Amino acid sequence: MDIRDYKFYDLIANGFADMPYQEFVDTFLADTQSDLDVQGFSFDPDMQMDFSYAQVEAELGLVTMATYVDNYSPAVYKSRDGFTIQTGNIPRMKHGYALNEKILREEMIIAQRTGRFSENMARRMRDIMFDNTRDLIIGNYRSLTYQRHQMVSTGQFTLNSNNNPSGIKNLTFSAKIPTANVTTLASTAKWFTDANNTEGSTSDPIKNLKDTQSKLEDVGVEAYHWEVDKRSLERAFNHSKIKAAVGLKLYPLADQANLAGIIANMGVDAMKLALEGILGCSINVINSIVSVDKFDTSIGKNTKPQMRSFADDTWVLVPDGSLGTIKTVEPIVVPDPAARVATFDGGRTLLKQWYDIKTNTQYIESEHTSLVVIDKPRYIYRLVTA
Repeated sequence: MDIRDYKFYDLIANGFADMPYQEFVDTFLADTQSDLDVQGFSFDPDMQMDFSYAQVEAELGLVTMATYVDNYSPAVYKSRDGFTIQTGNIPRMKHGYALNEKILREEMIIAQRTGRFSENMARRMRDIMFDNTRDLIIGNYRSLTYQRHQMVSTGQFTLNSNNNPSGIKNLTFSAKIPTANVTTLASTAKWFTDANNTEGSTSDPIKNLKDTQSKLEDVGVEAYHWEVDKRSLERAFNHSKIKAAVGLKLYPLADQANLAGIIANMGVDAMKLALEGILGCSINVINSIVSVDKFDTSIGKNTKPQMRSFADDTWVLVPDGSLGTIKTVEPIVVPDPAARVATFDGGRTLLKQWYDIKTNTQYIESEHTSLVVIDKPRYIYRLVTA
C-alpha cells in the first residue's frame, strides 16, 4: 500500500536531490548580488534586533581650525559624532510564489499511470526552485534600488498605490534634505514648459547646474557628481543652450552656422562627455525601471505596470563616496519540520519553502526588512528643471 503523506506530494524535494535548501542557494544563486544597485550606500555590518532606526547625520570629515583662547583657558573639545535628525521603523518586504494543485495533480497522474514520477520532473522542480528563489531575491534588490533612487531624487520614499498596490500605503520615509537645498524652477525659468519641449524663455541650464555646484563647493565639498535619469538627460540635450555649449566645447573654431547640424548628429554619450567637461564633474546616468504586481479591475486580471526609479526632470548633485547606509532587521527563523529554510545576504534575506496540506499548494516565500537611510542630507542638492 502506498503511503500518501505530505512527503509523497512534496515535489520540490525531487528538485533538490537531497541537497539542503541553504546549500542550493549558496551553490546556484551566489552571483545574484550583481542585480543590487545602491551606489553610495552599503549594508550596516550588524543587523538590528528591532524595527526602530535613527537617522544620524554624518560629517564629511572636514578638519576644522584650532580655537584661539587666552593663556589659561582649557582646550575646546571637538566632536566627530553626528546627531539624530529623525527616527522611525524599518518596513518589511515579503513576497512569494505558489506551486498550485494543478501542477501537483499533473505529476500525480503521471505517477499513478507509470508508478513513478516523470523523468523530467526533478529537472522541472529544480528549475522552478531556481527561478522562483532567484526572482524573489532580485525583487528584493529592485525594491532597495527603488528606495535608493527615490530617496536621492525626491528626498523621500513613499509607499503608495502605485509602488505598493497590495501592501501598506500612505507611509513616507523622509531623507531630510534641507528645503534650501532644493531648487524648483518655475514659469519661464523652466528648461521646458510642456511635454513638447518648449523652452522657457529665460531658462539657462548651464547656469543652473553651475550655480548648484557653487552651493555645494561653498560648504566645503570639492569631489562631487550629478545624478540624473537617462530619459531626463536625453531630454535636456534637446535644449538649445545645452546644444550650443556642447558644440562650443567640442568645436570652438567651427562655423556657428554649421554647428547645429553637427550637434544634431551627435550621440548622447559624446554630448554627455562634453557636458561633463563643461561642468567639471561626472554625470551618473540612472536607468532603473521596476515593476509591481497589480490587479486591474477594469480587465479582471493581474498586470505588471512599470515605473522609473529616479524622478523625471530632476538633477541631483551629491558628494562622491558614501551617502548613507542600509539598515536591516535580522529575520527570526522559527523551526518548522514541514519547511525548508535558507538565508541570503549574510542572513538579511530569509527564504522559506513550505507545503499547505489544506490547499495542496507548495509555497516559496522571501522576507527582507531593510531601509536605505541617507546620513549626509545637508550635502545633497536637488534641481527640478521642468
